[in-house]
Amino acid sequence: MAEPLSGSRKIVFSLVLVGLLWGFVELACLGGLWALARYKNLDYSPELVRTLSEKHRGILDSYLAGQPSYLIYSPPLGWTIRPHGTSSLYHANGQGLRADHDYPPAPPPGRLRVAAFGDSFTHSSDVADDAAWEVDLERLEPRLEVMNFGVPGYGVDQAYLRYQQEGARFQPQVVLIDYMSDNINRVVNVYRPFYFYKSGLPLTKPRFVVRGGKLVLVENPIQSLAGYRELLDHPDAKLDELGQHDFFYQRRNQRSRFDFLPSVRFAHVMGEQYTEPILQGSVYNTRSEPYQVTAGIFDAFYREALAHGSLPILVFFPDKRDIRAFREGRGKVYQPLLDDAEKKGHRHLDLLDGFARYGKDAELNELAHVHYTRRGYGMAAQWILDYLRANGLTTPEGVQAALAVERAKKG
Repeated sequence: MAEPLSGSRKIVFSLVLVGLLWGFVELACLGGLWALARYKNLDYSPELVRTLSEKHRGILDSYLAGQPSYLIYSPPLGWTIRPHGTSSLYHANGQGLRADHDYPPAPPPGRLRVAAFGDSFTHSSDVADDAAWEVDLERLEPRLEVMNFGVPGYGVDQAYLRYQQEGARFQPQVVLIDYMSDNINRVVNVYRPFYFYKSGLPLTKPRFVVRGGKLVLVENPIQSLAGYRELLDHPDAKLDELGQHDFFYQRRNQRSRFDFLPSVRFAHVMGEQYTEPILQGSVYNTRSEPYQVTAGIFDAFYREALAHGSLPILVFFPDKRDIRAFREGRGKVYQPLLDDAEKKGHRHLDLLDGFARYGKDAELNELAHVHYTRRGYGMAAQWILDYLRANGLTTPEGVQAALAVERAKKG
């Protein structure tokens, strides 16, 4: 009969067994990391932002020195367009809108005032002033007066706040709530480089959160230029403070001393990508925080425009990746938002449908680079006009009739 193991041998045997099991787990996780990188393009790459880059220091120094720029710091919005601001391509009026004239408080008699709120696609970035889609829309339909409230780098959250603080007082009869697919990331971001480290906007912004089913505003964490001086002087402490409400800081800006273990890295990737990820397959995940915040902003913006006597319309601006995916039959990443708008009865139009109609024979680089080309913006203007005409929305009387129907529908 075999001699029973002594107490010390049992401990050694147990340790060896645990070590073998641990090694097996680590090897399995190493294989899992390889498979995720190979087949899902997912890997462990926390974007640690612990200090300011020289590029971001230079940009902030120029803001603090008051050097002329097209964009300026704004406590309630994060940033906005400088009144009478200029760049090589862009010129702003005295109200901080991309236009060659100021606007009176009320719409001119006999013209329909349309106000567009959104990001760089609304702003018509990368083309000259006379090639902006708002200008094209006025040329195509002279009865329209189209105001460009677009600001480069905005999310739909900042667009909504700009409407509240600056846009509503101009009494637009139609409000275009513009959305580009990357906005889903921007609405949960507070400090731009946490999301996109190479950004040329090292500025903070407000964001909304959903608490108890309600949309709640978290104000811009830097409320004066002195706050940026503090960021320059004490970046480590200040960046951690800025990350408290930033979705990407909380998910990406964490590193463990045990990162050398495949199991730790694998757990991080799985936790980030499969615990309510932003995308589920090739479309937005409707359970994710970014989606819930985006849908909440749409609803609030829509209701508020109606309450001010304006007819809101959601306008989806596809970027170059969206256009390519659509042409290749891979669908629309923002399809859940389109479905939600349809379900709730929100007026909406998708510019991808316009590109499919007017640009189906065009090369992709004729329509979009980073932003749209002149031809692409022209197609956007034509498709928006097609929608307005098809729905009888090119005159104040037509919009008033539609408003009556909209209010009855919304109760």
